[in-house]
Amino acid sequence: MIYSTRRFLLSVAAGLALMAATVPQKVVAEPSGTLRLGEQAKLITMDPHQHSGGGIGYLRPVYESLFDHDEDNNLVPLLAESYEVDGAKIVITLRPGITFSDGELLTAEVAAANINRVIGLGIQASMKLAEKAEVTGENEITLTLASPDPSIIDALSGTAGMMISPKAMEDPALDRNPVGTGLYVYSPEESREGELRVYLPNPTYRDPELQGVARLELSEIPDATAMVNALKTGQIDLAIFLSSPQAAIVDRTPGIKLLRQPGGTTYHLGIMDREGTRVPAFADKRVRMAMAHSIDRAAFSKAVEFGLSQPAYQAYPEGLWPHDPAVGEKYAYDLDKAKALMKEAGYEDGFEFDIPSIPVFASRLEAVAGFFKEINITMNIVTVEPGTLARRSMSTDFPATNLVWNTFLDPKYLTTYYVAKEALFNPYRIAPDPELMELSEEGLNRVEYAERAPIYNEMFRKVSDEAYIIFITTTPILFGATDVFAANPTLRLRPGTDTPILHGLRVDN
Repeated sequence: MIYSTRRFLLSVAAGLALMAATVPQKVVAEPSGTLRLGEQAKLITMDPHQHSGGGIGYLRPVYESLFDHDEDNNLVPLLAESYEVDGAKIVITLRPGITFSDGELLTAEVAAANINRVIGLGIQASMKLAEKAEVTGENEITLTLASPDPSIIDALSGTAGMMISPKAMEDPALDRNPVGTGLYVYSPEESREGELRVYLPNPTYRDPELQGVARLELSEIPDATAMVNALKTGQIDLAIFLSSPQAAIVDRTPGIKLLRQPGGTTYHLGIMDREGTRVPAFADKRVRMAMAHSIDRAAFSKAVEFGLSQPAYQAYPEGLWPHDPAVGEKYAYDLDKAKALMKEAGYEDGFEFDIPSIPVFASRLEAVAGFFKEINITMNIVTVEPGTLARRSMSTDFPATNLVWNTFLDPKYLTTYYVAKEALFNPYRIAPDPELMELSEEGLNRVEYAERAPIYNEMFRKVSDEAYIIFITTTPILFGATDVFAANPTLRLRPGTDTPILHGLRVDN
């Protein structure tokens, strides 16, 4: 059966937000001013297919992806024109006539070569199920998957879908010589390694109307205090911030503003030993429910996360498509109920267990341990080496763990991380409810968000009923901006990403 997405050619309103399909104007405004962005992540590579982690802001001026998301989180076309999904095959039609900044044409052969390079490198985890891309028409490629996975389309709106010029793909120095179809070109002559990256308008860009700035500067500023100072002095116009004292300073400093965008991360506990192999109490759902009810999320947010987060009772906050409004404040703070559940389960006198921690999570776990103490549960915090938390959480070294859920992860990862018997954070290999796996498979056999959301909502509700994932707070994407830039009518931000939408962004300084 073929599931057709929105036919992008008909999605005029969405397409105009990001695409070059704008009505030609008699007078095209020349790019003006300098846009100054702050970036905390160090630039590792300008090869998008080799990219992982932070720093995508260095790539977006030069590269465009097959798809994108607009400021309302709608999936919209960019270099692609449309797509259709037929089970494990995705047919993508390209927008004709797109050229790279070096004059090369984006053909079906070039697009297929780019995607096959992504698959071959194996760095983009989101493309794990992709097997090959083939040319199946003049402007058409077909992507074959190992099994159905509609989240691949989302993957192709990020670095996995960024198209590199065929000549540049052969350049051994691609990591510092990017060539894409984007609004801007990288200027190595004006850039300073480890300090500043400079971009200038792409002279061959297909729609100059969308090129708003004459010069784009990205400053590498890894220190958060220095980033705040750069905002205060006008050295930069916009920067990404983590939940931190510095972000709280931005929020209360005249002349600059803290902008909150949907997305970010949801902090949670995972009870892995839910059959009680090491901690018998964990086998009782009432104990896990008591733990969830004992956490005062509002107090946690205020004391630990500087009031920048919000209480969470599910992985996805309001504004993102997998969010389920029906969940409400399930497991809201209720100490009396928590104590009653502990007594009912026969654990009124409590128990103790160990949980791994890395330094950045220490204050979070100390706060949670304080809440658990109120119901006589002693949580022993065991510090592990930075960079090993996920690995240790995949082993039976501990009965529980604490992690963050990226709220732009496709909900299919609930199965991959927690539900399936071979799930990464199910080291005790607990067999899931067969109905959960049926829902998981059904979710992968639907394409549109509106079709997938009810399926995953039901799946998450069933997992929530078992209370082995305890969500605590969600921190949105935080931007610091000067007052002037925050009021810029052309400023648009994608939910869940750390860069502004550059198409149509103008400055006048």
